[in-house]
Amino acid sequence: MIDADFQRLLALLPSLSPLQLAALDAALRPQIGASVASLSTVPAATIATGAEPAKPTACPSIDVIEATFQAAPQCPHCSSTAIKKWGSANGLRRYRCKGCKVTFNALTGTPLAQLHKRELWGAHGQALIDGISLRKVAKRIGVDLTTSFRWRHRFLRAPQALKAQKLEGTVEADETCFLYSQKGSRDLDRPARKRGGKASKRGLSAEQVPVLIARDRNKATTDQVLRDRSEAAITEVLGPIVSSDAILVSDGAHAYRAFADKAKILHVELTVSKGEYTWGIYHIQNVNAYTSRLKGWMRKFNGVATKNLGTYLGWHRIDDREGHTLTASRMLVAAMG
Repeated sequence: MIDADFQRLLALLPSLSPLQLAALDAALRPQIGASVASLSTVPAATIATGAEPAKPTACPSIDVIEATFQAAPQCPHCSSTAIKKWGSANGLRRYRCKGCKVTFNALTGTPLAQLHKRELWGAHGQALIDGISLRKVAKRIGVDLTTSFRWRHRFLRAPQALKAQKLEGTVEADETCFLYSQKGSRDLDRPARKRGGKASKRGLSAEQVPVLIARDRNKATTDQVLRDRSEAAITEVLGPIVSSDAILVSDGAHAYRAFADKAKILHVELTVSKGEYTWGIYHIQNVNAYTSRLKGWMRKFNGVATKNLGTYLGWHRIDDREGHTLTASRMLVAAMG
């Protein structure tokens, strides 16, 4: 296959459904056999650019890190691509920027910089995919509980920020709530409650933290912890990302109507309390289904500290977006940002 055809094939990959990707994988494996397994640890960008893979080392995590950097090498300090090799240290290649003259390695400027025990990072990435508790992670890979906690939040810092920057076409929006939690805090401003816990009263209250979820029909998704349910809070999230020619579909909350009027976009309002679940082809079933999956996924953690809620929302987005195609190597690449 000539390079132009190969590049066109690569360009089509993001548009394939999970079922189509599985079919493609099944078709390719008989052709290239065991080599697929070795390629699975190398970022797709490395293959696409034709970069020479790093020589395998005794640490698979380092192989992934080096290959990811080589796919798009640039200085983390000034973004220059004019760099050269500058020896090695602590198991990683070092580079020197020809522009700013500063040396660095593939992890410099990433959330994983300065973390140790890289040989365990692959196992930690798999633990994130499995969604197990911090204590189980610590026991599984043989690290301290505080290390398990620190690694989780470092690994998820970049995925937390990776959300849809533009929602187009039919955009569904709705809010869900999570119980306000000070889990892990030494100084509580209320009596401690059982893990997970329940609000003292049903419905909306100061005990609940609202989260806005918006999703278009192409499955582009964004979410945000809200300070309140006001028009200003809704507009702050949706204003920069909802396309001017989009159609916003929501429940009957005034904030959505006010945002749509101000943004001059079409708005379909469904009053669920009156049994209005659809209006022609318009509904909020996609965003509600996503919310249901999110709630079920969060339940296994027995409550999440409100200060860390955004991190867990980002974790679920990558888990929901990539599904069964998510691997430990891919999780490591995502963690690098």
